[in-house]
Amino acid sequence: MSEIFVPGISSRFNTPQMVEDLMRLERVPRDRAANNIERGEVERGFWQDISRRASALQESARHLFAFQNPFSDRVVRSSDDSVITGTATRNAIEQDRSFTVRQIAQADRFLSAPQEPDFRVEAGVFTFTVGEEEISLDFRGGTMREFVDALNRRGGDMIQASLIAVRPGTNSLIIESRVTGAENRLGFSGAAIALGVEIGMIAPDESVDNPTGFRPLNAVSTAQDAILMMEGIEISRPTNEINDLLPGVTLNIRETSDRPIRLQIAPDREAIKDAIIAFVGNYNRLMAEINILTRNDPRVVDELTFLTMDEREDALDRLGAFAGNTTLLNMRNSLMRIVSSPFETSDENNLALLAQIGISTDPRRAGSGIGGADPSRLRGYLDIDERVLDMALDTRLPGIRQLFGNDTTGDLLVNTGVAFAIDSLTRAHTDRSGIFAQQTNNIDSRIAAERQRVTTLDRQLASREADLRRQFSQMEGAFNRMEQMSQSLDNFQLQNRNNFR
Repeated sequence: MSEIFVPGISSRFNTPQMVEDLMRLERVPRDRAANNIERGEVERGFWQDISRRASALQESARHLFAFQNPFSDRVVRSSDDSVITGTATRNAIEQDRSFTVRQIAQADRFLSAPQEPDFRVEAGVFTFTVGEEEISLDFRGGTMREFVDALNRRGGDMIQASLIAVRPGTNSLIIESRVTGAENRLGFSGAAIALGVEIGMIAPDESVDNPTGFRPLNAVSTAQDAILMMEGIEISRPTNEINDLLPGVTLNIRETSDRPIRLQIAPDREAIKDAIIAFVGNYNRLMAEINILTRNDPRVVDELTFLTMDEREDALDRLGAFAGNTTLLNMRNSLMRIVSSPFETSDENNLALLAQIGISTDPRRAGSGIGGADPSRLRGYLDIDERVLDMALDTRLPGIRQLFGNDTTGDLLVNTGVAFAIDSLTRAHTDRSGIFAQQTNNIDSRIAAERQRVTTLDRQLASREADLRRQFSQMEGAFNRMEQMSQSLDNFQLQNRNNFR
């Protein structure tokens, strides 16, 4: 069945489809420009990703030789952390010391006898002293809990109170100094003495050697200094935190001990190792990204066993996107050259290469040994032999520091070393005006030009489509008029024949 044509409603010649078919050809340049924009945005994302990888490597490289590098960090190791520990600044001197802790610093803590829950504290001015400091509380009277809360608000960092149920159904009051040391005794005066006596916390004591005039009935702890022996020398301090004995070191006294405890102030080798591992990890991540973008071989992705499934799919999408790109290939070659080159250290030939501290492309697997070459090693990735690295950190630490960053001119500025060279290389790529920025700027310029072209083409296409629709409309109108004239002529001829009959 042929289509039904209704004048004014449908198109006899399927004009919309004809216009769309013609416009599809007209839109080819516009669609090509839009695809160029999309492709440019994807490429810009790739450059931004690799720039982030390079920045991460630059940061980890700089951390190995900059002012706050881990080689200057110090750590305090104790043979018994339950007795004495310590922390050290970068100014601490490497040394070993032996300590015997005879007494830890304590503060006065006094406990009252159990009181009934409805016990009330009478109004008055309650005065307490800690050493030479005085704390006064003008209390209007109330429950024991209300007194504790008021005293804690007033006591600040000098005095503290709390309640404890020593026996079921009762409350015992604890009042304690928050400052340790024999000179910081807890004292009572005014209404505080009356309350202390009433609740069985203190009792009068007029002995000559007791200047406070009272004695605690239940002393949980007594104010005293920390006393320790450092290699035969007796040391006393009012606190358990001692920061004026060893330069750059803060000691923390925790418990007494009859046996000597050994403290070693040494470089923080674990922090150094972590920084080196982070450096190698960022190096391998950047190298993997370069290999993915510049090679079309799926094995480049398959050998990256640390990738998640989603990361693997993303890597396959990027595979070979910049195949043959000289910027990335030159960077890859420069990175490989740096990590395999010798650098000057005080150990001379005994320590000049990363391979001598267990970091290399593992030539045993990359060479012609048993099992043949490992392609992943030939792509520039670094391996770490932790056993060799640990041994080197124990015995060659100054040389390792110089291997990563060394001042060979005596001007106190690092001018050579693996990390220094990597930092210089990556900085040339990642700076605002660097190589990667130039790449993304070029892409941005292309995208801007293509967007302008799309805008122009959209305007031209809209005009062209309007022209086509107008022309087809005129054609259909002319055809309809011709058809009407033909129909009128046929009707006229028929009427004339009928008139002559």
